[in-house]
Amino acid sequence: MTAIATLLLLVASVAYFSQSGQGGSGGGAVPEPPPERGAEKNSAPEGVVRLTPAKLKAAALHVSRVERREVQESRRVPGKIEYNKSRRLEIKVPAAGVVTRVLVLPGQTVKRGDQLALASSVDVGTARDEVVRAEADLRIAEREADWLAQIAHNTKALLKALEDAPDIKQIEEQFKDEVLGDQREKIISAYSKLRLATRASLAAASAKDALAERYVQERASAREVADASFRTACDKASFDAQQQLARSQANLAHAQRQLAVSRQKLKLLLGPFAEIAPGEQDESLCELIIRSPLDGKVEDRFVSDGAQFVASQPLFALANTDTLWVSAQIYEREWSALAGGDVKELKVESPALPDLEATAKVQFFSVGLSNETRAVPLVAELPNADNRLKPGMFAWVTVPLGRRHEALVVPAGAIMRHEEEAFAFVELSPGVYRKAVITPGLITTEFVEVLSGLKAGEKVVDQGAFFLKSELLLEGEEP
Repeated sequence: MTAIATLLLLVASVAYFSQSGQGGSGGGAVPEPPPERGAEKNSAPEGVVRLTPAKLKAAALHVSRVERREVQESRRVPGKIEYNKSRRLEIKVPAAGVVTRVLVLPGQTVKRGDQLALASSVDVGTARDEVVRAEADLRIAEREADWLAQIAHNTKALLKALEDAPDIKQIEEQFKDEVLGDQREKIISAYSKLRLATRASLAAASAKDALAERYVQERASAREVADASFRTACDKASFDAQQQLARSQANLAHAQRQLAVSRQKLKLLLGPFAEIAPGEQDESLCELIIRSPLDGKVEDRFVSDGAQFVASQPLFALANTDTLWVSAQIYEREWSALAGGDVKELKVESPALPDLEATAKVQFFSVGLSNETRAVPLVAELPNADNRLKPGMFAWVTVPLGRRHEALVVPAGAIMRHEEEAFAFVELSPGVYRKAVITPGLITTEFVEVLSGLKAGEKVVDQGAFFLKSELLLEGEEP
């Protein structure tokens, strides 16, 4: 064998034994296995999750700060959407009659004051005639009372003027244009007789003979009688004038009451939705116009042209659905908590409109429990300008209970649970998160009160926390 061949054989032998020492079963050292998957994470402190940049991007996490804010307990209870009862009306007329012409159709939009129908009612015509008669009686009573008031005033003035015993012509001239009624004749006549008797008595008193003495006595007696008659006439005239005035004023007051009663009777027969047709002619006395009392829609009509109707029969149904009522059922066990709070607004959702979340303003509480549901209806007003909500729809109503109080809170999405333990993930730095066991308090649809385990200002994961929970649980399962 040549030297070159011997050298090649030696190199091949060395290479063979070198490979056998590294990977063979004979006596050589066994190489250490490569690091296992997850060893890097297991070296992290317990409860801390580290995400690679790729996982961090995939998780799409969002963080919020732990903060203090006012919270209030709430309940989600069933409710029903109903008409606003002050904005839905059945149009009725308290009188019987006949519909002469219907002017609207179901579904038609109407404004307040629009005509709905024309009708005719004998009851209304009779009531209108009574009003006309009562108005005439009142005018007569007013004129009579005014006339008798002038007589009473002038009678008093005449009696006052006669106290100075003026000349009869002077009195007649002074009161010739004044209203005295029959009191003029009674008083002036008695005064004239008194004046005549007075002059006769004075003339007889100047006589000198014996016959004149007897004549004087007769004339004096006649004067006394005339004076008594005059005073009696004055007293009676004064009393009669005042009595007639009082009677006329009573008649006037009666006429005013009769007119008020007649007008009220007509008003009641028309009701709040009808008015009398203009005109004073006999053929128009029975005609009336039925008008809309609100802006809204004609939901239904119950009569047609020429149809007869009885008193208080529904003729139309009108509704304005710009606002509706939602009636939430508050059960007995929750009533005490509700009664202790200041409830002003409710949140309303409807399964028929998944994108709807409206706010309703509380109007009133029912006065008692429903026998069927054993719940107290809480009624709130719901805006419905776009008319998406319909009466009769089911709704979920979030009702605040108790009073508001300040608390440390986190978004509801930040809280995870496992084996009856509640926890959140606090961001230590982007990609590094610490599990923080918490004690939850009040839980609402938006926030969770934290009684312990977190501090104000810490950042917690409120979106994607389930991804971190999964990572944390996988780490616990690995050997």
